[in-house]
Amino acid sequence: MKIFFKYVEDAVVVYESLCAKRSALSYGSQCLKLVNNQLLVIDETYNREAILQDMVIPVLTHVILKKKEKKMMVNILKEQFFYSEEEEQDLLLQIMGGIMEGERGEIPQKIFSLPRELLIRQALQDFFIHNVTFTFESFLQFRLKEYQERLRYYAELAIDEYKLEQDYQILVHQLRQAANERQSSTGDVYVMHLNKNKFVLYDNSRYVPERECAALAEAFLSEQESLYIDSTIIAPLLSLSPAAIHLYSDQHDHDFVYTIQNIFQEKVMLYEKNEFPFDQKQNIT
Repeated sequence: MKIFFKYVEDAVVVYESLCAKRSALSYGSQCLKLVNNQLLVIDETYNREAILQDMVIPVLTHVILKKKEKKMMVNILKEQFFYSEEEEQDLLLQIMGGIMEGERGEIPQKIFSLPRELLIRQALQDFFIHNVTFTFESFLQFRLKEYQERLRYYAELAIDEYKLEQDYQILVHQLRQAANERQSSTGDVYVMHLNKNKFVLYDNSRYVPERECAALAEAFLSEQESLYIDSTIIAPLLSLSPAAIHLYSDQHDHDFVYTIQNIFQEKVMLYEKNEFPFDQKQNIT
């Protein structure tokens, strides 16, 4: 079996990884040879099937995932979606990585029956039935269609999320400007995050009922018709433009909590719910 490599670093990584596997499995030292740092020769007389299953396929799968996947994702972003700026590529790769590792559960996505690793292993299994001599780059380009389609799918999700985040940052910037331009009409306000998207507001020590919050929101939104924002708590806060916001929540990563901090920045002080200084029972049901 012979594998040609376009890039010396790929050949060396695969060869060294195979040598480590060979030693662990106690195969003879003569079963592998790297010629001119670009041609890998594997002696199949030892036991072709065992060498493939125990050494070659696991090593090539690992190298593709750990060494080549990022380059493949960059190529997809550049060639299929025209993201040529390195800074944008890095942001998109970060989002893609989070999606693939299951860290972005808030993003709706398909559930696949086979993970990426098994897609690669399956492609290698099918490929080695008929091929004993091949070029590594050709295999990556032409024999990993399903795997590349999976990467493209993750790229599409990442791009959608990236655009949403850009829109969010633009909106936050506009709201921050609006807040900074307004003259403060009160001192300290106290905001209690009850649950989900339910908040209550105190202006100093005075409870602000829902109808008054709605009127504050309407007053602000009538001045800022081009802005689409939440009217339950963010718009009332923008309308009041307080000197300081004491925000009480047990969900510090909640979207509204995060947005209030982003808009009002140093004016916001964040606490746990049990630190709320007023008697909730009087006004909150």
